[in-house]
Amino acid sequence: MTQTQVTGRTVQSEVLGEWTTDHGNRLTLMARRATGYASIWLNRHGKPVKIGYAVHAGGVLREVRWEPLWNEQTDAWKTQQRNHIAALIAAWHAEGTVPPEPAALPASVLGTFDSFGFRFAVEPTATAEHAILSILNVAGSLTPVADLLHEQGRIAGMSTRPGWKSTPDDRKRHWRHESEAILTQAAERGRL
Repeated sequence: MTQTQVTGRTVQSEVLGEWTTDHGNRLTLMARRATGYASIWLNRHGKPVKIGYAVHAGGVLREVRWEPLWNEQTDAWKTQQRNHIAALIAAWHAEGTVPPEPAALPASVLGTFDSFGFRFAVEPTATAEHAILSILNVAGSLTPVADLLHEQGRIAGMSTRPGWKSTPDDRKRHWRHESEAILTQAAERGRL
């Protein structure tokens, strides 16, 4: 493996994968984290020989360039190797990607539920009989979608906010059912 000096620390190349071509040649793809470059190596008589490189960004293969002797390969061979390289780079990137931490919900949120691929939150307001149903976006902020009028958790009425009025009735019924369950439980625990 090769090593490179980067801002005072040593970064080692990682083996992204190895595969055998149809003609029995063993190829290896190597790359270093935080670079957009991967090298393609052939195991020739027990010694590694660099035969090309790949440029990638965000787990997506952008380009493959072959050394002069390997540039003469057929287009079918190049396509097959490119497919192997693209799959290895995508998998390697996915392994190294840390999912973002979800933002903390405000302490006022009584509960959340999922509906049709979205997450919703229920919050009380200063008025004891009023609560707000909000949709939670990927950044963790809440956008109000409906006002809920309730009596100790039992919903007496729901009014969707502008922009949400055309929501299908079956979804509104689901919102109401889930919100009522959250509000009822909050009332039982004395949080309203």
